[in-house]
Amino acid sequence: MAAPSAPPKSGGKQAAPPPRPFIIGVQSVEFTNYDRTVTLGTGTQDLPAFEIPPQGFLRGIYLLVEGTATNAATTVAYADADAPFSVIDSITVEDTNSKPILGPLGGHDVYCINKYGGYTFYSDPKASPVYKADTGTGASIALAFVLRLPIELVARDGVGALPNKSGTNMFRIRIRLAAASTVYSTPPSGAMTVRVRMVPENWWQPNATDLKGRPLAQTPPAMNTTQYWTRSAIAVNSGAQAIQIQAGLGYLLRNYIFQNRTAGGARNSTSEGNWPDPVALQFEATPLFERIKGLWRDRMVRDFGYSSTVETADGLDYSTYVLPFNKDFGLKPGAETRRGYLATADGSRMEFRGNFGAAATFVVLANYVNPVGGDDARITG
Repeated sequence: MAAPSAPPKSGGKQAAPPPRPFIIGVQSVEFTNYDRTVTLGTGTQDLPAFEIPPQGFLRGIYLLVEGTATNAATTVAYADADAPFSVIDSITVEDTNSKPILGPLGGHDVYCINKYGGYTFYSDPKASPVYKADTGTGASIALAFVLRLPIELVARDGVGALPNKSGTNMFRIRIRLAAASTVYSTPPSGAMTVRVRMVPENWWQPNATDLKGRPLAQTPPAMNTTQYWTRSAIAVNSGAQAIQIQAGLGYLLRNYIFQNRTAGGARNSTSEGNWPDPVALQFEATPLFERIKGLWRDRMVRDFGYSSTVETADGLDYSTYVLPFNKDFGLKPGAETRRGYLATADGSRMEFRGNFGAAATFVVLANYVNPVGGDDARITG
């Protein structure tokens, strides 16, 4: 027979209910705040810095780049496989303390982050209806693309969205446009005019309660958890190499994007042919894998669905290999609970080993996460 329940204590009060999750009380808002037009010249050009107006919690920034030029029978050609994204020579997103959280990166680096970073459902910028990359002898020549600069980690709960409420200490974006000769080996006969617009995306500040008076969480979970994207370039010789990777160590690794470029920095079928086969990656004393080149490319198709011709929309990219640690919830990287991130310490050791077919520039795009308080349990539960 069950024991009778104890009577309530005299004068006792019922505990207040916990606030409902942050994502219930917010909607995403966006406003066009930046619009600049310049003409590509013989050197790089710095655009005016964009200070993002305060608007709740910053999720990311959309970047729309559009270029047009008249052309008179010139056979226009791009300089390399990084075009047209190479029209952005460098881009940096600074936090409210003026420290970089993304960059400095090139335009093609941000393209790779969009394509392989795991932030949206359909991720290839070349597959966008906006995308243009005209070449040949047309009477007019155009380039256009959309890139997103990611701040938030996961839209499902808002982790990684950062408070954007100060009118004095603002997030800042710095963009440098490339010289025309960086983008084109044979430029249009007329000057290329480039328009750059940016649209920040924010969660609004939630109300204190919902329509039934229940409290709502006022901040994203583990607020001030911050992700970073950095680029490092390492000169390597031909033959067997053991490369010590430092980028991101000391934090939670979310994603690595490796690139093999020629010694001059180009990405093409030659640099692809010089990629090591197989590759060995070791973390601390544990070998993570020894991976055959063909199986790595097959794995990327299975992960991302990019099965079209290389360097075209929905195709893989020359000399670009992705190692995602953010695929622990669904079938695609970006479907994540954050429990699959690789935890590292300041003194950790990551070694990339392989036999390079020629001297090269080995590029590492590293995506790592600093959870609030340095405690990964705050973002994984």
